[in-house]
Amino acid sequence: MLRARLATAAVAIPLLLLLILYGPPLLFAAVVGIIGIGGMIEYAVMAFSTRPAERALTILLGVLVIVAGVSHNTPPLFTGALALALMTLLTWVVLLRPDFERGFHDAGVALLGILYIGLLMPHFVWLHRIDPTAGPRWVVFVLLIGMAGDTAGYFVGRAFGRHKLIPRVSPGKTFEGSAGMFLASLGAAAIGKLLFLPPIGWAHVLAIAAVMDILGQVGDLSESVMKRTFGVKESGWFFPGHGGALDRLDSLLFPVTFLYYHLSLIP
Repeated sequence: MLRARLATAAVAIPLLLLLILYGPPLLFAAVVGIIGIGGMIEYAVMAFSTRPAERALTILLGVLVIVAGVSHNTPPLFTGALALALMTLLTWVVLLRPDFERGFHDAGVALLGILYIGLLMPHFVWLHRIDPTAGPRWVVFVLLIGMAGDTAGYFVGRAFGRHKLIPRVSPGKTFEGSAGMFLASLGAAAIGKLLFLPPIGWAHVLAIAAVMDILGQVGDLSESVMKRTFGVKESGWFFPGHGGALDRLDSLLFPVTFLYYHLSLIP
């Protein structure tokens, strides 16, 4: 498993960096959309594993929201897609579900997935577009924080983990691993500050990294709650050796969303 992880990372990371920093913005948006669609499919399969109609409806609406979110005409298309998804789900409950109590529950499960992936995933594209020069660098910063934290959490947890964090949600995660993630995220932020970030104070960078790490860990645990609720171990196999798209995105979606609005409101 570790060998497969390293092989995938060795190929994917350089290509991803080239795409973020030097690739056409439209191509970056397309790749984000494809990964998001993969995550949407994974969520729908987990949530409605034995119910093809509900699964298909969730995927259809989720794909619509993701495509609208990464498009160039984002505000009207995206808000319109979200509104259409909500109205469609409620119409489906009213007209096609005589068991409307169960139907209302299913609509909520579907809408959660659509919002989790369809609403949060486009923030990678929006952050990339926030500034022609700084935007791509901030996207790399998000990935740097996430990868450093995940790697440190894995190895520190295995070597020193003794005290379980939230065992009912994620039995393998420990306080020691969580602390390792936090410190690694700060270290990665320092590297990012030195190498490629726009002019910004050290205290500001480290504060951003601290919030991003905490949000990333909460996001990771949130996806663990989903998987436990749906009774699966992995969300899928989108990335060989790394699990599904959601397994790779879970610690990035909350931080990238926070960073986009932080930079938009407090540049």
